[in-house]
Amino acid sequence: MSATSSTVDKLASMDVFDGCAPDLLAPVAELLRPVCADVGQVLMHQGEQAVCFLLIESGRAEVRHVGDDGAVVLGELSAGAIVGEIALLRGAARTATVTVTEQLTGFIGDRLAFEALGGTDFVTERLVRTARQRLAAFVAPIPIRLADGTELTLRPVLPGDNERIARGQVEYSRETLYRRFMSLNGPSVALMNYLFEVDYVHHFVWVLTDGLDGPVVADARFVVDEQDSALAEVAFIVGDRYQGRGIGNLLMDALVVAAQVSGVRRFCASVLSENAPMRAILDRFGANWTRDEPGVVTTEFDVPALDELRIDRAVVGQIRDATLQVLRAVG
Repeated sequence: MSATSSTVDKLASMDVFDGCAPDLLAPVAELLRPVCADVGQVLMHQGEQAVCFLLIESGRAEVRHVGDDGAVVLGELSAGAIVGEIALLRGAARTATVTVTEQLTGFIGDRLAFEALGGTDFVTERLVRTARQRLAAFVAPIPIRLADGTELTLRPVLPGDNERIARGQVEYSRETLYRRFMSLNGPSVALMNYLFEVDYVHHFVWVLTDGLDGPVVADARFVVDEQDSALAEVAFIVGDRYQGRGIGNLLMDALVVAAQVSGVRRFCASVLSENAPMRAILDRFGANWTRDEPGVVTTEFDVPALDELRIDRAVVGQIRDATLQVLRAVG
């Protein structure tokens, strides 16, 4: 087997290229060079000019970003990840320092290799989604205080949130899951990946966490219609212990702000007819319900104006800014 063929096989096994035809990866494989790094080795420095990107085949690396206020944001990269492509794409300085935490192997490519990598719509879509997901981690979380004094944190969803939910720190009863997914079976692994690994453009998700690094207690999302980019379907779920505190209304307001920024003009929803809490939230905005299949009702209504929202104006501004940060991640 040639070196190029071997590299193509390794690339094809990475998550970022899952489903990508080998012939699409061959041109970039010829431009990559292998790398092997020991624990403690710094692969990229925050502030330096970007000249390359890295694809991780095995091992782990820590991502450390120091903000203007001195705050440190940490993340972790593992096998299948791509790193360094954002600064290379922008022609800008590195936004973070990357240090090996477990012996790492992979491939390094320069701008020419990156251009070859982004030569197809399939790969470009994956790269953009990955970039936005990583940059979403740097968006400042928004502190939220509920009417009962409970303090939570609102932020864009991150890929690791599906694992936080899977740990079971917040209970989602069978009844709660049934109202959300209209099925007695819990969501599959594939569905969880779909729900939490999003591009923020066609699929935008807010989550509420109990503390900065705490468990996810609720999420709300809109998914843009494939045929009509001005229409998006909304859905949300709240952990059992957090229900009845106004979280659904708060998340709906957050979705409205994100929709206004994203260009979504109409919302639609499909819910169980017995799901009174969600229907009540959407009724605030004039939802008219139509019976669909047995036990299910649907609605479509205009995205409300910001002056119809219940959340504080300052919070509206923070939500708007966070949405813009994510949408402009690779702009």
